[in-house]
Amino acid sequence: MTMIIGWMLWPKLLILMAKNVAIIGGGIAGLTAAYYLKKSGITPTVFEASSQLGGVIQSDTIDGFTIENGPNTLLLSDQRTVEMFDDLGLQFEDASPNSKNRYVVKDKQLVAVPMSIKSFITTSLFSWTSKFKIITEAFRQNKPLGDEESVSQFIIRRFGKEVLVYAVNPFIAGTYAGDPDSLSIEHSFPLLENTERVYGSVIGGFFKNRKKQNPHKIKRRTISFPKGVAELTHALSNYLSDSTHLNTTISDISKTDNSFTLTNTQNGKMESSSFDEIICTVPTYSLKNITINGEDYPDFDELGEINYPPVISISLGYKKEHIPHSLEGFGALVPKCENMNILGVLFSSSLFNNRAPKDHSLLTVFIGGSRQPELTVLSEIERVQLAKEDLETLLGISTEPAFMHQTLWKKAIPQYHVGYGHYKSIMNMIEAKLRGFHFAGNYVNGISIQDTILSSMNLVNELNRHSSTCSE
Repeated sequence: MTMIIGWMLWPKLLILMAKNVAIIGGGIAGLTAAYYLKKSGITPTVFEASSQLGGVIQSDTIDGFTIENGPNTLLLSDQRTVEMFDDLGLQFEDASPNSKNRYVVKDKQLVAVPMSIKSFITTSLFSWTSKFKIITEAFRQNKPLGDEESVSQFIIRRFGKEVLVYAVNPFIAGTYAGDPDSLSIEHSFPLLENTERVYGSVIGGFFKNRKKQNPHKIKRRTISFPKGVAELTHALSNYLSDSTHLNTTISDISKTDNSFTLTNTQNGKMESSSFDEIICTVPTYSLKNITINGEDYPDFDELGEINYPPVISISLGYKKEHIPHSLEGFGALVPKCENMNILGVLFSSSLFNNRAPKDHSLLTVFIGGSRQPELTVLSEIERVQLAKEDLETLLGISTEPAFMHQTLWKKAIPQYHVGYGHYKSIMNMIEAKLRGFHFAGNYVNGISIQDTILSSMNLVNELNRHSSTCSE
């Protein structure tokens, strides 16, 4: 009997004690997974289809302006992320104290988001009726509407419609480039959903949760790096320089009992390599290009249905003397009801040092998203014109910019729509069918940079735990 059990466990043992791991995709998820694998003594091999690593994290310095083509900041709240930065020799910088000033557009004017009890009482952003609903949320005993609520349904039920319109709607546009009517509260903001479910209240639950100890939690801070967010991916790339393959596409994954064979093409040359496990971090819409055992894989096609709306990032540099507004703040977000062209604007040169020449300021404007995807197909000139019109309305800027740069992301951020659990189930099913195949990326456990870093870290830790358990 012992021998029979041993033979039954042998394939599992071989899979879990992985020593050679392929990582498909060289964005922050793939690079982080490779970093932690290498730290634990496991050999990673990263395959990246494009000519550079880092995915959507891209920073450039042009004519003295340091611009972000992708994420502009990183929200830091976990000590393990800091430890990775330290190990890589990175020196991050905190956003300016003025970044605490955040604005929402109301009636075409910038209104400061209340950050204290006093400012909450005096703010014109919400009516007294809405303020009362916010204050009394902890005593509201209403139940979820059906099995799964949208973000809009949840917020209206707990706080009222005005909070949705002037707080949550612009916030969703600025983070997800999404629509709160479509996003799932359970999958997009699981902390909110879980807090209400456990404590019966969002605000009350947060106060109770503050007493719980999280050994990794640190004070939340908005950060970047002196040369931009891409310093992070550059540092990871340097650490993994002997483990990465650029301009390399994966066309097929063949599965045997104990290993995988990856067929890849680099610069027109096709070859195959064997691996113990695979971590797949490419966007779900790219999975359709990969076959399994030489055949199309319907489950990959279904994951390709996850929505990624288009977004355009427009960097505009102006002489300081041409900007009437002080720009003392993080930026401004635009609610849908304001019927403007832009989703929001960041005061980039006010956030961090050396983002613009001494006598200039840098603004970053976002257009498109789920709200107005049709604007992304306009010409570059037309898109800049739309941005300039709104900046004149909001900031009083009437002159031409001294600097312009734009980046189009045709598929930007995965949307955790209502029903997203179906896609999570498909991922779990694929991982069960293809034992040793794992998903990681911003479509798994959150869209932020830190969410993605921690998700990859946790995956590698889980692989190491399995390996340790099976080797005992």
